[in-house]
Formats: sequence, C-alpha cells, structure tokens
Amino acid sequence: MAPVKVRPRVTLQQGLDKEVFQVVRKLQDENEDERISIDSIMTYIQSSNSSLKRKPKAMLYKSAERVLDVLREDQSDSEAALEEKEPADLPDRPVNFMNKSITREWAAKGAITPGTGTSTPKEKDESPKKREPRQMNGEPARKKRRTEVDRSPPTSIRLADIGGVDAVKQVLKKHLVLPLLCPEEYVKRRIGIPRGILLHGPPGCGKTVLSKAFAAALGVPFIEIQGPAIVSGMSGESEQKIREHFDEARRLAPCLLFIDEIDVIAPKRDTAQSQMEKRIVAQLLISMDSLAMEHNDGKPVIVLAATNRPDSLDPALRRGGRFDTEINMGVPNEAMREAILRAQTRDTPLAPDVDFATLAKMTPGFVGADLRDLVGKAGEWSMDRYRAALEAQAAVLEDGMELDAPMSATDVSILRLIARARDAAAPDPPGFDDTSIPMAAFLAVLPSIQPSSKREGFATIPDTTWEDIGALGAVREELEMAIVAPICHPARYARVGISAPTGVLLWGPPGCGKTLLAKAVARESKANFISVKGPELLNKYVGESERAIRQVFTRARSSVPCVLFFDELDALVPRRDASLSEASARVVNTLLTELDGLSGAREGIYVVAATNRPDTIDPAMMRPGRLESLLYIGLPGPGERVEILRALLRRSPVNVGFAEFAARDECDGFSGADLGALLRKAGQQALRRGGEAVEWVDFESAVGSVRRSVLDVGKYERMREKLASMVS
Repeated sequence: MAPVKVRPRVTLQQGLDKEVFQVVRKLQDENEDERISIDSIMTYIQSSNSSLKRKPKAMLYKSAERVLDVLREDQSDSEAALEEKEPADLPDRPVNFMNKSITREWAAKGAITPGTGTSTPKEKDESPKKREPRQMNGEPARKKRRTEVDRSPPTSIRLADIGGVDAVKQVLKKHLVLPLLCPEEYVKRRIGIPRGILLHGPPGCGKTVLSKAFAAALGVPFIEIQGPAIVSGMSGESEQKIREHFDEARRLAPCLLFIDEIDVIAPKRDTAQSQMEKRIVAQLLISMDSLAMEHNDGKPVIVLAATNRPDSLDPALRRGGRFDTEINMGVPNEAMREAILRAQTRDTPLAPDVDFATLAKMTPGFVGADLRDLVGKAGEWSMDRYRAALEAQAAVLEDGMELDAPMSATDVSILRLIARARDAAAPDPPGFDDTSIPMAAFLAVLPSIQPSSKREGFATIPDTTWEDIGALGAVREELEMAIVAPICHPARYARVGISAPTGVLLWGPPGCGKTLLAKAVARESKANFISVKGPELLNKYVGESERAIRQVFTRARSSVPCVLFFDELDALVPRRDASLSEASARVVNTLLTELDGLSGAREGIYVVAATNRPDTIDPAMMRPGRLESLLYIGLPGPGERVEILRALLRRSPVNVGFAEFAARDECDGFSGADLGALLRKAGQQALRRGGEAVEWVDFESAVGSVRRSVLDVGKYERMREKLASMVS
C-alpha cells in the first residue's frame, strides 16, 4: 500500500517565510523521493521565482532554515503518531484518527489529562528531553565530521635548496628563530616579539618556498592559509574561517602561520567593492591583535604573509604591531642568480662543462622560478636526445620488417619507441651511459624561456652593447661616469664621499641614438632596465596616470640596481602654466615627488630620460637633484657616420668596408636612423638588379632616396646655446 502523504501544519508569521514555505511545498510535490536541502531551495529560487531572487541571499538563507526546522518538527511529530499503531485497513479508520493518536501520545507523556483536553503541570523532577535533530525523511541528522589537517612542518624543502637570498634569510633568522624557540628570553627582557612579517616581490622570487623552508628548519607547527580559499559567498563564513585558523594557531603555539596571496583577503577598505571585503579586513586586524603573548600564556605565534602587490593592502595591516617587518624580495642580480642555480642543481647530475657564471650572465631578469624552469627544460632536452637515440636503435633492429597495415611515420615511431621501452634486456644506445646534463642543454633551451618578471612588467637587461653604437665617444664617457661606474664600483664613490648623479637627460634631434645609449648603459653596468614610453602612462581616468607612475618606481625598487628610462619625456611632464590642465599638472607633480626619492627610496635607481623638445619640459625636472645632467646628442660628423655604419654592417652579411660610403658628402646631415635606412634601401637595390650581395653601386643608387630625419639643424643648435646659458 502506498504511504499516506501528510501535509504538516505550519504557522509562519513573516511574509518572507510564507513565500519560502510555498517554494518548499512546490519542491516537495515535484521531488517526492528526494530530500529538500537549503541549497536546493536557493537554486530553485534563483532559477524560477523572480520576486524572491531579488531578496538578499542572507535573508533567504535564514528564512529557508526556519522553514525547514518547522517542517522537520511537524513531520517528526506526525511520523511518531503514525508509528504508534499500524492499522490493518486504512480506509476503516475514523476521520479524526490522527488527532486522537496525537492526543493519546501527549496523554502518555503527561502533557494533558485524557478526556478533558486540559494541560497538567509536569512534575518538578521531570526534565524535558532534548529533541534529536532529524532530516526531512525523519532519519537522525548526520553529524559533520571534521577532518584533521596535518599541521606538522614541511619535510620536502630545505634551506639549502634556496640560494641567492642570504640577505632575506638573515632578516628572517632575526625575527623567527629566537622569538619562536626561546620566547622566555624576550619575556625576561620585556621585549615584544615580532607579530607579522610581510614578504613582497615579483612572482616566482621564492616567497612561499622560503617560508616553508624556515618552518621545516624550525620544526614548529605550520598553518598555511591560501588567500582565495578564505573568501566565501555566505555572509560571515569568511570571517569565521579566519577566526578558526587563528584560534588553531594559538592552540598549537609556538606556531608559524603563513598567509599566501594576502592581497586577496585584505584589500584597501576605501576601495573595497562590498561590505564583505571590509568585514574580512576588520576580522584579520582583530585576529592579528589577538596574537599578543600575554593573551596566549606566553606562547608565540608569528604570521608570515606573501604578496605581489603590497600597495594594494589595507594600510592598517602594515602598521607596527601587525605586519611591522616588510621584506622586499626583488629580481636577483647576476651573483644571486649564480647562487640560485647552484642551489637548484645540488642534487642534479651535471656535466663538468656547465658554467654557472656564464649562465647567470645570460639570464638577466630571471627569478628563482624561471631558473628552476631552465634546469627542468635542460633535463627534458637531454631526455629528448635519449628518446631519439632509442628510436634510432629500434629502427636499426627492425630494419626490413614488414608492417601489417600501412601506417604514418608518426605512428610507426610511436610503436617502435613503445616496443623498445618494453625491452628491458636491450643495451643502452652508445654514448648515453652518462646521465648528466651538459652545458649544451642549457644553451639550447635558454632562448625559449621568457622571464616571468618581463611578462609581469618588471625589468630585464637589454642586449645592446657599446659595440652596437658607433661614435658618440664623449657622451659615452659622461654616461660611464654618471651611471656605469657608480653601479660597478660603488666603493670608489664612497671613498671620495660623493653620490652618483640622480638623473641624466639625453636630448637632441630624432634618430641620433638616445634610446640605444640608454640600453647600452644598462647592459654595460649589468643593471636591470625598465623602458617607459611617456604617453603610455597617461590615462583618461582620474588618478590612474599618477598610480601608473608610482607603480613604475615600485617595480624599479624591486629590481635594484635599475636604469629607469623615460622616452619622449616631453609628453609626460610638459611645462606647467595656466594653459595646462589640472590632470596633467598632477602627473608632473607625482613624477617630481618620485624623483626626489624621500627616505632614500631612490637608492640604486638611475633615471635616464630622452626628448627632442627640452624647451617644453617643466623646468623643475631639470634642476639639480633630478635630471641634473643634460647631454646633447647631435648629428654625427663624417668620421662618426662611418663608425655608425660600420656598427650596422657588423650585424649583417654586407662587407664592412662599405662603411666608408658614409663619409661622402651625399650623407651629410644623416642621423643614425638615416644610415640604417640607407643600408635597407641598398639591400632593396641589390634585389632589384638581381644581385646576390650588396655592392658599392647599390649604396650610390640608394642614397638619393633616403629622406633626412633632421631638416632644421640650426634650431637644435640655438636651443643648445640657450640651455647652456641657463646652466651657467
């Protein structure tokens, strides 16, 4: 016999509860055999009901909980009454059978007096029995099992596996070892222990792996919080997760708590998009304040956090008593890259010809993750050679064998390699007894790896050298003294007691090599290089241009020593007067304040700018302390033109002796860019006449079609005299 479906009697006062109750009844009618849960109710409301889905989710969630609680109570009462006596024939029961059954149940419990319907007071010693929570089908509710998370320190990483960050290790040693292992010494001296340490820097520089390595070395419990895993769609759940993790850390103290990608859960509250983000930040602040040792019986808890965007964190987190220690893990320099490579290949078999110094010099802009990728791909390259040798060996053994069906060459090679790999008794291919990775493997895969710092907009070292630039000997000497020497030989400047010039402005006619000079300076000094085009920083939205300028200097600080090159500076900092808009004036002011470098913030950052119109640049940019060195890059003379064309021919298959053509009168007034155009047009003339190589006659035919970049040289000479008089 089919079970009787009992409609529970529900009394709900609120209008929202009644609407949700109607939804639940529809779900019960449509899904008789399935359990109704809060998630199914929310899904049904969002997909079908247009009036309820506009309500706040938190209100709908609470209302659904109340409705399900009432339904569970009424349904359990009804089922208890039905289970008291199983009738033989349901149609013969009286109409009010259910009411009488419930009345008898209540009378048995002493709740009412039979026959009167009046309530009787319970005995004083009778304690009410707590109702056991049940599911929609009447079964006891399942208790949630809390899975135990392993909080033991990591075992897969060692401090020796991380190289090139000795300075960072020294700071962490100071703030972690004694505070966690000997907190009583701080208590004796009444010194507060560090509460939070913020690691920031470009992606892949080793923030997370260094934190785990210290936890493994210290041997203390390690609680890791992934920033995005904290954020939840339910109101109050994100804050609860933060409280639970901090409570667990206090329980396991001394403990190390690590928060990865903290910028996800702690953005600036003044720019937060929702109230939930503000509540999460507030909860994190409160939890950080609760870690004081006096609140935890003298047991220390230190929080380590990592982020790529420290400027996006709420300022309240970065004050003293919270994250009071900040460590910038920037792009490693050449010596650091060599140390990183040695640490990452500590357990890797390498051939004797592997030169770490050469690899470090060839990997500018690489961070730890990129160097690990380099080592991994070098190993893959050696495996590719071994795989090809196995296929060649299998092909020799199977030479002359007939295939059952026609197959492509790829299919044949796959089957051949499978058969060879399964033959364990076959000897190894000749020459592959040694499994070490040679230097050729690193050189082969290096061009295919793009450093992550370059993808993220950070700095790399250009490949332009002094040999690529002809002439400009006097300007090169000035740049050597202003930038290259302070970076390569800082001790000499320290002994004399002077500081390096804070900025250099290269100006002159277009096409004379200003940008090439800046790249060559960065290359010769082995400094990182950030090239910024003036117009690309400008944005139509208020405040975005200023933020872009600050971000550029932040990236430069993460890449020290760094040459920061501003091309077309006149577009970024025009002269401030009544005709200049307020937005442009704010951009000029922002760049001026960044160039001032308060509190030594510009130490190790060398600014080089280039422009064709120095008269339109704001005069405040060219005062001492900012762009104090003005270097004029004029048109080359006959001998300098020969040097420039010789430098261009050195990178091409054309005879270098043809560089003497640049000394002719037809090339008078040519800039370096014009000489490059001359070489291209000479190549085109050689193709037109059907020649195999560029000849002297091709230069003679092409020189007349080259348009000069500079037509009015006198304008720049007059400007040069004017600037010289201003300086004097």
